Amino acid sequence: MILIIVVIVCLCRSINNRYLNIQNTDPVQSLLVNTGTQGDSRAVDALKIELENYIKNYKGQYGIYYYNIVTGEEFGINEADEYTAASTIKVPLNLYLYNNIKSGAVDPQGTIKYLKDDYEGGTGKIQYEKVGNTYTIDELSKFSIVLSDNVAANMLIRFLGIDNIKQYMRQVGGVVVQDGQNVSCPKDMGLYMRLVYEFSSREGVLGQQLMDCFLNTQFNDMIPALLPTNIKVAHKIGNQVGVVNDVGIVFSDRPYILAVMSKDVDEKEAATVLPIVSKKVFDYATN
Repeated sequence: MILIIVVIVCLCRSINNRYLNIQNTDPVQSLLVNTGTQGDSRAVDALKIELENYIKNYKGQYGIYYYNIVTGEEFGINEADEYTAASTIKVPLNLYLYNNIKSGAVDPQGTIKYLKDDYEGGTGKIQYEKVGNTYTIDELSKFSIVLSDNVAANMLIRFLGIDNIKQYMRQVGGVVVQDGQNVSCPKDMGLYMRLVYEFSSREGVLGQQLMDCFLNTQFNDMIPALLPTNIKVAHKIGNQVGVVNDVGIVFSDRPYILAVMSKDVDEKEAATVLPIVSKKVFDYATN
């Protein structure tokens, strides 16, 4: 009789332990186990080698960072090296702005006057408009992302304070942040884009407004260029002499982040290299 009781108690404990283990399983880990989305390390290593072999054939240096939002899988190539950010700096700029709008510190309908010192050529529409015009903060944010408007970005930087923006970049985990220099790295840019994704998922209408800007940028000749037309990409380019960058979220079945930055490159070559890098990553991520 004692032996039978001991066996029953052991069985109950075993069943209870299994139940507790199931109840305490992390939802994401459950997804990985049940669907096999965690990925094969050999496959991602093969992709990394393929990309390394591809980019070494071209002038200059390319940095690549990949992060799968569903599985947490990531890899990088030259991903922590310093690169000129160019207009990709508008990602953390607007992320900081939207966090201030969320907290109530900034009124998106407040206005800023266009000053002579805000002028910068390149992309955008405000450069062709009259100095002294006023624009809402909401307008400037949209212009800076959708049109990559440099004057709009300069006006927002003046309003928010460059030191505050740089401090924010460091606070959220940015490593390549230099005072007085517009620099970053693919891994940091991937982090900022991940925070955009999280903000948009968490903050309702305000979050969707920010994401819509990145989804509707007018410059789609890099990360999205060779992807299927039904795949949405929220991204921000950044180009200047010897520099071609793009960072974005690719909304495949398992959304992922891709950041590609470069230095000392041939811009015409880079305009081919970045889309091919993006397509190779897409083929891997959706396989």
